[in-house]
Amino acid sequence: MKDITLKIDGMTCASCALNIEKALKKIDGVENSSVNFATESGTFSVKDDIETEQLIKEVTNSGYSAYLPSEGKAKSEAFPFYKPIVSLSISLIVFLFAMGPAKHLVSKQTNWFLQWALITPIFFWIGIQFQKAILIFLRSGISSMNTLIGFGTAAAYYYSTYITFFPESSIKLGLNMHVYFEAVGFIISFVFLGKFFEEKAKKKARSELDSLLRLSTKSARVKRGDDFLEVPLEEVKKNDIVRVKPGEKIPVDGDIIEGRSDVDESMLSGEPLPVSKTVGHKVFAGTINGQSVLTFKAKKVGSDTMLAGIVSFVENAQQSKAPIQLLADKVSSVFVPIVLVCAALTFLGWYYFGPEPLWGNALSSMIAVLVIACPCALGLATPTAVVVATGMASKRGLLIGGGEVIEKGSDIDTIVFDKTGTLTYGKPFVSKVVLENDVNEEDALLAVASIESFSEHPLSKAILNYAKEKGISPGFPESFEVVSGKGIEATFQKEKYLIGSRSFLEENGIQCGAEVLELGSHIFISQSSKFVGVIIVDDKVKEESKPTIEKLKSDNVTPWLISGDNNATVTSVASELGIMNSIGECLPVDKAMHIEKFKTEGKKVAMIGDGINDAPALAKADLSLAMGTGTDVAMDASDVVIIDGDISKAEDFIRLSRRTMTIIRQNLFLSFVYNILLIPLAAGVFYPIFNWTFPPILASVAMGLSSISVVSNSLRINGFFNGTR
Repeated sequence: MKDITLKIDGMTCASCALNIEKALKKIDGVENSSVNFATESGTFSVKDDIETEQLIKEVTNSGYSAYLPSEGKAKSEAFPFYKPIVSLSISLIVFLFAMGPAKHLVSKQTNWFLQWALITPIFFWIGIQFQKAILIFLRSGISSMNTLIGFGTAAAYYYSTYITFFPESSIKLGLNMHVYFEAVGFIISFVFLGKFFEEKAKKKARSELDSLLRLSTKSARVKRGDDFLEVPLEEVKKNDIVRVKPGEKIPVDGDIIEGRSDVDESMLSGEPLPVSKTVGHKVFAGTINGQSVLTFKAKKVGSDTMLAGIVSFVENAQQSKAPIQLLADKVSSVFVPIVLVCAALTFLGWYYFGPEPLWGNALSSMIAVLVIACPCALGLATPTAVVVATGMASKRGLLIGGGEVIEKGSDIDTIVFDKTGTLTYGKPFVSKVVLENDVNEEDALLAVASIESFSEHPLSKAILNYAKEKGISPGFPESFEVVSGKGIEATFQKEKYLIGSRSFLEENGIQCGAEVLELGSHIFISQSSKFVGVIIVDDKVKEESKPTIEKLKSDNVTPWLISGDNNATVTSVASELGIMNSIGECLPVDKAMHIEKFKTEGKKVAMIGDGINDAPALAKADLSLAMGTGTDVAMDASDVVIIDGDISKAEDFIRLSRRTMTIIRQNLFLSFVYNILLIPLAAGVFYPIFNWTFPPILASVAMGLSSISVVSNSLRINGFFNGTR
């Protein structure tokens, strides 16, 4: 047994993925078939004797194209925005000739020729995919919403074209002398506009892994003989001796054998404070070395590094996400054959049992059935609601991927928060200064700020900001030396200062007094071998965090806090915010595993974060939200971006999703009512009783009314944020 992964082009709706899965499952030797519409890829578990070419051939026979990811084919832009704009513009001009003020500018025949000339490019250029759907259906029996759109627009176009070019023959056949070119244009335009937004969401998903891969370096400084040489990253082997200079990215995972430094591991833990590293400690690829040289032995290289593991985890999570089958696509597989059968029966019924002219009445009634069954409203039901909802959301600082994202948001019952940068600001600040009784605070702060002004440590900025708030301007130390991984040794105003960890001061024979119980990073200070005090640097909880948590709980959404920070800090923040469930000291993959566990328990899980370390969890969650103030990787991995980092918008999104899905379900109901109830009328069920038929022109009007009702209902979403929800 082996797995074969293919990239697949040509899918235009979620049911396309399902159609490909079904087609390949029919091949003897294909045990499992999984196609992902969002990432445009498929993974197939097959027996060893199945060749890749056989799978590609079957995909091609189904009306799509496939190739191996390694071939790296450039994908053309399938749904450029100018196409629906051009289509809508031309359709509006045609409408003016069909029913507007331009109707009587020229003769009827010239008018029809003009409409035909304008609509033909739309039908064969922009709408070509719908015509291809007819060929796929005729060849393989595979149908989608595109198939219905194809039959409906083709019936209207060819019927109108025949009348335009052969008016005398049309009259003899008894055809209704009315063209439907404007209907062709509007149907193609509106459906295409909805597909454009779907394609944007798919592109976003495809760009995510590129952001992760940019975190790695392309080379490493490796010991070769007695010297350290720059070599390509792929040449680094396990147990090689690697050296990184201050400020450089660490190329592979390893164990430190020489040096002390502070390493920025925020990409793994999400915490802004650097981690002190010395001999025996582990370092990880993609993290950033601090102010000193580190030498380490490579332990994990290439695909074994933690960064590569994160990339792989995100990729697998994206691939495993089943495409959401929208109701319209699910129904279409049954609806298409039913409509075609109804149209055929209508033609035969009128031809064999109807009055003269047989051809005219039979064709006219059949066209009426196809036109009224054309799912314009069905096609608009989701995209119009999505367009309105995403437009409203963007004005509120929410960027939403599309209809599938909104559908996922409406079902959420559990939301997992990262801590730093999400519930807190992610910027260290001085929360407390604890000094000995005989120490003057202003003098102590002046000395510490003056010394810290020469340091590049992230905590130094917090101390300098605090001193500035107190109106203290730093001076200049006479001497300054960084003791790597421990602190600073400096002289200011002829006094010797030690600033750093408790262990640093105690190693120099200074007793630091009783433990300070406050949470945060503790910076100990001594002056001329005498303990001065401690400065506590912490992170601050956002003002909107607690009200947001309360609103989510009132909406029956259970909050969790899962963070890479230590358990004590995580528990404290959770308690402050009223979050009953919290987990600390989690690596990126740990977060994702917790989310996977929630999902196996039947929960619908949302994840909200802002860092690289959140990317696997964001990819694994049913719904992912990223802070726009965070990293590109987190935003690329997410379904929703909160532009200004205001987490109250997460609660707004869940409520908006629920409201939008209610509107979409109403839209689908309205469109089905029009289609299902009016098809019998178009077929002529009232003719034997009332001698009345339903001509195509009325079918076109009814179809238009169904679209108007759907659009009008969707516009009610505009009231969501102004109190008329």
